[in-house]
Amino acid sequence: MDLRAAERRLQAAQRAADVESLDALLHPRVVGAGPDGTVFTKEDDLESYRSGALRITELVEESLDVQDDGETGVTRTVAAVDAVQGGAVVSARLRYTRLWVREDGTWRVLAATFVPVR
Repeated sequence: MDLRAAERRLQAAQRAADVESLDALLHPRVVGAGPDGTVFTKEDDLESYRSGALRITELVEESLDVQDDGETGVTRTVAAVDAVQGGAVVSARLRYTRLWVREDGTWRVLAATFVPVR
């Protein structure tokens, strides 16, 4: 699977709250940072989907830039996102930046950030 396909598979897993696919796509040591500066681990992220604390109701990719450097890569995605987070309905246009690493031919996210864009 190429890096563009891996990014789109991740988006699909987020939309479906597919914890098994997310688990496969996230590196065991992945670290993420949200727009408020909150840092989260793989288990934090998976638990938010597993528990229903985060439910993405719509995620529409507006743009995707992929930089593949062989064993590492970066994806930059802008997406319109509707979600329920902690019981509150939220809508935002977000820029996701993800650092990917390839191990045994499989792309996995090692670091991620997301911030609002206008």
